[in-house]
Amino acid sequence: MSEGVGVSGQIVRHAGQIEAVRVRFAAVHTASAVVVGDETVYGRLCRWMIDTVLEKHARQDELVEYIEENLRLIVAGLCDLAGQERPRPDPVREAAVPSLVAPVEETAKAAMERIGPLRDVLDELTGRPGVIAVHAMTWYNIAVEQRDMADELEDFLSHDVPGWDGAAEHVRLMGHNIEAIRGLSSVSAAFAEIVQSVGVLVAQTRRLVRELVIGLAVAPTDATLWRLACRIAVYGVALNATLTHLEDRLNG
Repeated sequence: MSEGVGVSGQIVRHAGQIEAVRVRFAAVHTASAVVVGDETVYGRLCRWMIDTVLEKHARQDELVEYIEENLRLIVAGLCDLAGQERPRPDPVREAAVPSLVAPVEETAKAAMERIGPLRDVLDELTGRPGVIAVHAMTWYNIAVEQRDMADELEDFLSHDVPGWDGAAEHVRLMGHNIEAIRGLSSVSAAFAEIVQSVGVLVAQTRRLVRELVIGLAVAPTDATLWRLACRIAVYGVALNATLTHLEDRLNG
């Protein structure tokens, strides 16, 4: 079938829209690398809680790269079909992609903890719950961005695909990618919930260690020791319940 000028233009426009979505995957890569790049934010006592998430993130990142490559190949194929050059990397467009990394805002309480050597003890042992909360928000931003990209690609297919030879196959292949992106969004949302829950545990651990350090720095009384023992028992119950929930969420 000989493609008319109008159809060729539609193909090029459609390819450009897909390319714009593909470029936005760079923001997903960058944001996910930030939130898994520093395990020390969880501290020595809590780092093990996030190990399973980090393992699953590696698989998530592989799927992101796979889909991004699929979109790149689809764009190249559409350009070849339209008799146009394949798009080259556009640094201006890439620089314009907004960051998905949530900003860190230090609370007044966190600022108070940063006075004196107690800060270093707490950071090393229990981690930094404020930063972990930011990581959870970043995962949420990633999930929303992936969902929006899937919706936009589906909209492009509904309104911009002309009746060229092979259009049905293009729609089929793009449909698989769209569903995969929606699946990535669901996993990212689960990561957000899990990291947020781990952040609560880290904050509880931090409070417990802070009370223990302060309580033992002065002459401990029976009442002080009893209160700490009760806090540890309550924390143990909460820890077990939360970890069970996290395991179910990861496997669900």
